[in-house]
Amino acid sequence: MKTLITLGVALVAACSVPAQKSLAEGPPLSPFRGMRMAPDGIEVQVHDATWYRLEKVANVKSGTLLVESKKLCGPRWWKRITEDLPALLAAIDEPVGKKVDLVVRELDSGNVREFEAVEMTNDKRQRLRDVYRGRPPAGQPDRAVKRGALSAAEARADLGVLARLLEERFAYRKVRNVQLTKLLRDARKALAKSGDRVAPLELARQVDRILAAFGDAHSRLAGGLPPKHPGYLPFLVQQVEGGPVAFRDDRSGFVDADHPFVAAINGVPIERWLELARAAGLQGSKTMQLRSAERGLRAFCELRAALPGQPKVLPLLEVELRSADGASKKRVALPTARKKPFYGSWPLGKTRRLRGAGKDGADLGYLRLASMSLKERELDEIDEAMRDFRDTAGLVIDVRGNGGGRRDALRRLLPYFLAPDAAPVVTNVAAKRLFPDEKADAEYLGDRGLHLASWDGYDAAERRAIREFEKGFEPSWKFPARQFSRLHFLVQRHSDNPGAFHYDQPAVVLIDRGCYSATDIFAAAFSALPHVKLVGETTMGGSGRARSYVLPKSGIRLRLSSMASFQPNGTLFEHEGVVPDVAVATRPTDLIGKTDTVLQRAIELLR
Repeated sequence: MKTLITLGVALVAACSVPAQKSLAEGPPLSPFRGMRMAPDGIEVQVHDATWYRLEKVANVKSGTLLVESKKLCGPRWWKRITEDLPALLAAIDEPVGKKVDLVVRELDSGNVREFEAVEMTNDKRQRLRDVYRGRPPAGQPDRAVKRGALSAAEARADLGVLARLLEERFAYRKVRNVQLTKLLRDARKALAKSGDRVAPLELARQVDRILAAFGDAHSRLAGGLPPKHPGYLPFLVQQVEGGPVAFRDDRSGFVDADHPFVAAINGVPIERWLELARAAGLQGSKTMQLRSAERGLRAFCELRAALPGQPKVLPLLEVELRSADGASKKRVALPTARKKPFYGSWPLGKTRRLRGAGKDGADLGYLRLASMSLKERELDEIDEAMRDFRDTAGLVIDVRGNGGGRRDALRRLLPYFLAPDAAPVVTNVAAKRLFPDEKADAEYLGDRGLHLASWDGYDAAERRAIREFEKGFEPSWKFPARQFSRLHFLVQRHSDNPGAFHYDQPAVVLIDRGCYSATDIFAAAFSALPHVKLVGETTMGGSGRARSYVLPKSGIRLRLSSMASFQPNGTLFEHEGVVPDVAVATRPTDLIGKTDTVLQRAIELLR
């Protein structure tokens, strides 16, 4: 305890002296490449440019980190988090060495990830210092509170900037017939009710509502919004074969074992609640709207406030449940939850051999990819698994619930399914939305592995593959040619992975409503291979290469998709998704791990 007091005093002292002197109070290290504040906490970059919501550093929750830093350091709290993290952790009784364990949550999927023994370096700390110079991030809640409300003119000006960004830089502006003029007019009317002063949070809610109308999950506010009416469902709901199921968020069982389906809440049919949640969510593909409704239902008190006749004070929910055959019903009273329940990564299967599961008792391989944000070691594990599966009679690749990330797993795995002497294959096609003064024939999408047909990095075989592909390629969306670049192509071949062998056995890829972004790309690429089948549910559908912007008056941060991306068959990812070759409906018991209907169907196909 003596050490804690000494370090605590040292840190408090450091917070009251110039920054240069404070560096001697603890090693100037950080595990983060990037840090920023969001309405619901801290967001960080760990090994690459992917942003996550920070859950824990060592054993300290991010909320505790914020509270203790502000308590110890006052107005210099952000400087201490970014520049003196080891000393801060020591002061709250969690000393660390030069490596630290992190727990983060993926922004798109909500899945929790753990990074073990992340190296803390001075370079990372210096990078944060260069960005912020000790000042809290611009446009974040602390600044908004400090400066007070916006003027009505400032709020209108930011809506004008938003309109220009959507018209000039947003790739999917014209995919749906979104009445942007009306949305902006409605937003101005709503903000006018605040009079001459507008709270930045209220403006952010209007921006969020406008972006949701386009149905692109990549185009959104950077970070979430706190609910106007706190209080959440104390369980999860998912629509499966037979109806919506109510189950515990730890997947340990249904809310009631004999009555798995939820029929009504507070006397209102569950279909009505789901419709309210769907209308408030992303208006993308049917799958995306289905998933948005399920997840939006968690913010139950927010939905309740929008439904006439519901009580204003809601300490308890009356939930009506029904049995599978509908013959029996049960009512239970449950308290609302203070924290939002998370669906998490599901299913929980690990890469392994399915011994004796194939034809005539042969083994099958099962490769589980729960995320597309993989480190080099995890990519190497794909190669290790494939070597182990070399003698199997078939392979299951499970990407269910995978909300995306990068394309590295696709580049590492797909070469196994191409013969060494096979022609290269085109697995993705995209065009960039041209910003003012950009030229159509320039290279833009190299960061996604896509290039113009004339790119000097392609050899004769790859250019020939592109020419043959273009003969039959018909994009489902005729994007405005003057607003987009020429087509860019992702071309893959066996030699892309020098360690790959040719796996010529049949394979299936398991997909569901949780697949999005890079996982959409992954699934569509494998669907183009003749000996691979997709099994499960249609994916959410989306591929956008989002870019960040800041509305100047409020500091509100948002992201907008900058490219239109197509499947090999010409179907736009956005608003469509990837359709399975064999559709399999989820059963209630699949949600709690007692069965896995989709996996079982895949095994039957491989037999």
